Amino acid sequence: MIKLCLLDFDGTLCATHDAIRTCIELTFDHYGVKRPDAARIEHVIEAGVVMSEAMQQLMGSRLSVAQADEWAATYRAYYVERGLQHTQLFADVERVLTELQTLGVALVITSNKAEASVKKAIDHYGIAHFFDMLVCDPPGLPKKPDAACYEQLIAPRYPHVPRGEIAVVGDTQADLGLARNIGAIACWAAYGYGDKARCTAMEPDIVLQGFGELVEKLKTR
Repeated sequence: MIKLCLLDFDGTLCATHDAIRTCIELTFDHYGVKRPDAARIEHVIEAGVVMSEAMQQLMGSRLSVAQADEWAATYRAYYVERGLQHTQLFADVERVLTELQTLGVALVITSNKAEASVKKAIDHYGIAHFFDMLVCDPPGLPKKPDAACYEQLIAPRYPHVPRGEIAVVGDTQADLGLARNIGAIACWAAYGYGDKARCTAMEPDIVLQGFGELVEKLKTR
């Protein structure tokens, strides 16, 4: 049985697609720039990249690094203020987290999303107590799928958990890539927002059609 689950947030624990799209559009309105079309917004959501990179992509790389960071900060401010109005916890999340905790599985959120937004959501939905750590867009470290967040922040907390007994659960290439980079089990949340063809091509070890399947599928590992 798995000893440690590294869980993504957007598109894995929580339905946040509308919140992300809305706050991107509000950010473009704030700077007086025409909103990107729906397909371009969909592309950056599917990629699971950090928001500064998403803004660069949406602006065709016309922003400096400092400007991209500023746009991302504006987005995050809108998200903290308004994002929760457009989000919903996926079905079975609380039940599954309870079952995993009962089985002795340690739970960590690993997200490229800002910690303030994640913390506000998990407090709102009453699930914060399930998680040992939040590793969310950690400053000064490369983001998922880079292994740095695991190697520098998570591994020291769980030094006795073999990597083969770790599952990374997420909906995008960034999550599956993190699993591969640290030698963990790659569990794809196919119900989320990741690019289906690209995620399938990465040959995840486990495929979930709903979060409620997680415990039973992990028991087979």
